[in-house]
Amino acid sequence: MYVFKNLIKSLKIVFFSFFISFSSVQSSPIKISILQVIEHPALNATRQGLLEELQKLGYVEGKNLILDYQSAQGNTALAAQIAQKFTANQTNVIVAIGTPAAQAAMAATKDTKIPVVFSSITDPLAAKLVTSLIAPKGHVTGVSNFVAIEPQFKLFKKLVPNLRTLGIVYNPGEANSIALNNLMEKVAKKFDLQLVMATATKTSDVLSASQSLCGKVEAIFINNDSTALSAFKSVVKAANDCGIPALVSDVDLMNQGAFAALGPNQTDLGRQTARIVDFILKNPGAPLPPVEFPQKTEEYVRDS
Repeated sequence: MYVFKNLIKSLKIVFFSFFISFSSVQSSPIKISILQVIEHPALNATRQGLLEELQKLGYVEGKNLILDYQSAQGNTALAAQIAQKFTANQTNVIVAIGTPAAQAAMAATKDTKIPVVFSSITDPLAAKLVTSLIAPKGHVTGVSNFVAIEPQFKLFKKLVPNLRTLGIVYNPGEANSIALNNLMEKVAKKFDLQLVMATATKTSDVLSASQSLCGKVEAIFINNDSTALSAFKSVVKAANDCGIPALVSDVDLMNQGAFAALGPNQTDLGRQTARIVDFILKNPGAPLPPVEFPQKTEEYVRDS
């Protein structure tokens, strides 16, 4: 009887210790790491929407959430270093805002089970982040900011009746931009438009790239290229000096001098991203949700 009582007592101690340990693991704060390719209004709005929605979903920094935000400042090597640091710190999920950030996060986590949720990615297939939009395999999914080219060109032709040649400033190192340029070239033929390309591999090149289009085009269009968008004031300066409009797919840049914009609400994209993060955290081991796209677009035209 004495041995039996001691056995029961020992089992109770073991069970209680396991329960305390399990509860401690369950109550440990969630680690969410955010890697943003560069700072500019659209991507900042995406991040803001993400944070606002996470809080609504019950993730509170300092209570049940450890948040780590880092900007790669447009540097792909730095993006890789940050992604590796996040991975080494065993974060629960990496949110990658912008294509180079997502590619860096995917590479850093390839031998782990850390999920990567991207946001504001134009073409996740071309960027090789996923092989299927409907049923992503592996550990990567997220939200695209793609908006069809046709309605944008239709709007621009309406606003600029003499539009025959359209200048495009882009970074050839961004997979998004290459994919978009190829698509725009195809669609441009339907609108009797000729595209004139100017490259800028870093933000300091954007002004000279935009100036090189002066006299060659009737308008300049920046379509989801992070490098050009982050230096959009330089695009506006060059366009104003040439007496032509600066057009954009980012509605958040209207207050920086854009003449017109048709695109998604970036804050809403961030909210969509947060809901995907929440699903993944609450359903470990479940199939990843499909890639999402903007639920609506907004159109803005500057008053003359």
